[in-house]
Amino acid sequence: MASNEIQPLYRSFLKVIQKWPADKVRPTRDLKGVLTTRVEETFRKPLANEGSLDIVKAQRELVALEKLLNNEFKEKHPLSDKILSPASNPDYYSSLVNSLKDKKDGSQGFLAKLLNQKK
Repeated sequence: MASNEIQPLYRSFLKVIQKWPADKVRPTRDLKGVLTTRVEETFRKPLANEGSLDIVKAQRELVALEKLLNNEFKEKHPLSDKILSPASNPDYYSSLVNSLKDKKDGSQGFLAKLLNQKK
């Protein structure tokens, strides 16, 4: 397999991964890092002519990642209010999200502080 087919696909993967959001809940185990490692390992051997790569499968995986990045599934299948605001604790998810975000004044919410503490 020629590297002229592999290199543009590799660069496309890197562009998608570069746009991937960081995981604030698990900053040392985020999907962006896993994707980077997997793509580097998958493309390293074919680019060095030491192995082969299933181009069709890689292209399908790239399309799937792009759809996830663009929230296509979230828009196609929105969550209902019943799921986002359960009767037992209607503010649970919104409170959780707000505690993870940095406040506008630069301070962090309680949960974000807790997760960022060094052990």
